Order: sequence, then structure tokens, then C-alpha cells
Amino acid sequence: MNKRTILTNEVLVYAYLGMFAAEIAMVTPFLFIEFWVGAFLMFWVILSIVVACCITERWCLMIVLDAEGILYKPLFRSGRRLKYSNYPRVQYAYYMHGNWLGAYKVHFFVLTNKRLSDEELSHINEVAPSIDLLKIRYTRRNYRKLVEALPPSIAAEIEGIYDVYIAR
Repeated sequence: MNKRTILTNEVLVYAYLGMFAAEIAMVTPFLFIEFWVGAFLMFWVILSIVVACCITERWCLMIVLDAEGILYKPLFRSGRRLKYSNYPRVQYAYYMHGNWLGAYKVHFFVLTNKRLSDEELSHINEVAPSIDLLKIRYTRRNYRKLVEALPPSIAAEIEGIYDVYIAR
């Protein structure tokens, strides 16, 4: 079994980094106009990014899949080793993301030890990830990593979810 690292909400992390770059671009002119004002604003921008990543696992959660199990690792914190047997259920979840261009469905694979209601599964963005519930946003790369790294029984469930809900 291969060791694979997955950012559970990779797209959201990239969006947050893009927002960080935009904030830096807005603050940089202040460095040239008045250095101390710019330095103060830059400090608060960087601090807000670090605090947001440290406080919430929703944005910056990394899991490492290998033969021994899952390493649950929130960014800037130590990880916890978990067994695959902690996650007997693999469920499909989604939420409808809407913006001014339209709406589209965002797919998730949910590894959990509890049964989620239909309401939770259809509004998965409002459910916070935890050690009992891993939600992994579907991307082709994440799907390939999951199928390669998970035990055959769980990988078969992931493939079934993909075939029924995502590939159609």
C-alpha cells in the first residue's frame, strides 16, 4: 500500500491562499507610502491567516493514508494516528455552491463511524470535520489517491460512489 497525502479541502485552501495574495497586494503600497502603517497591516494580514488555519480544521486539514491507517493532521498541530476500522461507513455528500455565474454541485467522500442524516449529507459544507468524520472533497487527484491508498474494501466503496453519483 502506498503512502498518500491528501488536503481534504484542497480547493478551499487554494482559494484562501489566493485571498492572502490579494490582501498582500493591497497592503504592499502602504509599505512604500508609510512603512510603519504597511508593516502593521502586513502583520495583521499574516496573523489572520495563521490564526484561521490554526483554529479551524475545516480549511487546512491534511490526512496521510498508509498501510497502518490514517494520520489525521490539522495544519500547525501534531497529528493523530487512526485505524481504518474507525471508519466503517463511506458516504457520498455534496452541497450546491452558487455564485453569480450559476450553481454547481460540489462532491465529497465522507469517512465516518456514524450515520449522517440526509440534511447533513446535502449540506456537508456546514458539517465540521473531526476525528469521527473525515470529509474529502472530490477531485480527480484525491479520487486516485484514495483508491490507491485505501484498503480494498473501502476503495471499492469509493469507486462505487464515484460510479453512481459523480461519473454520470
